[in-house]
Amino acid sequence: MRTTVSAARAVELELQHAREGMLYYTKLVENLEDVLETLAAIESPSAVRQPNSRTRAASKTKLKPATRSRRAASSSPAKSNLPPTGKDFWPRLLTDVPQPAAEIFKAAVSALGIRPSADDRKKLTQRMSNALSVMAKNGDIHVEGDRRTRRYARNPGGGSHA
Repeated sequence: MRTTVSAARAVELELQHAREGMLYYTKLVENLEDVLETLAAIESPSAVRQPNSRTRAASKTKLKPATRSRRAASSSPAKSNLPPTGKDFWPRLLTDVPQPAAEIFKAAVSALGIRPSADDRKKLTQRMSNALSVMAKNGDIHVEGDRRTRRYARNPGGGSHA
């Protein structure tokens, strides 16, 4: 009797872990799709990415109805007071002294003159991350460190973006 109770508890814990994993990967897929859309918008602002219907259909059939309705509610267009931040916005926030992304984010909020909601903070953080990543890969900005210690600055010698 004792072993069946402990086995049932172990199975319950494993099931809970698997469900949390499903939610994590569902959210990860949504975030990665958002990043792709943002990158496509940076590359060509007039292009609108069409979602892969097979991937969307497959992911919807695997989700429970409650999860699917939460996802639909979160993807509905929300009222955002976030102003546009074009490609010229982010380089202007950089200084000659390398600074972490958190400082650049604070400068962005200050430059926009807004008090962002939680969703707007998330959206602005995604915009900033994408912009910094693209500028770093193009060599438009100076980057030092890695992962959480990464710091960004203008290119030494003035660079093309001031």
